[in-house]
Amino acid sequence: MHPSKLRRITDKEFFEIIKKGYNIVEFGAPWCQACKMIEGELEDLAKTWNDKIMFYQIDVSKYPGLSARFGVMSLPNILFFHNSKVVSQLIGSTSKKNLETEIKKILK
Repeated sequence: MHPSKLRRITDKEFFEIIKKGYNIVEFGAPWCQACKMIEGELEDLAKTWNDKIMFYQIDVSKYPGLSARFGVMSLPNILFFHNSKVVSQLIGSTSKKNLETEIKKILK
């Protein structure tokens, strides 16, 4: 079952979740203003694309090991996964249009 919105996940769930299919994971933090802004954009995109791609969020302040493993240095940091592999990345503030362009690119 695909969630129709951005779902917060733990580091324990992370590797199981990204194993199959297309997944977007936003690495962010509650204190990050840009992360809060992009969260709304991802929520909107999840409603449109949830049949093809899953949307998740990980709190870097709770899971610093996971952030380090993927080289997350700036927030927000959005990683696009396909079957456990990072296929694209967007760092910093970006528009809904840029996010959607990236989604279309990886789903080709």
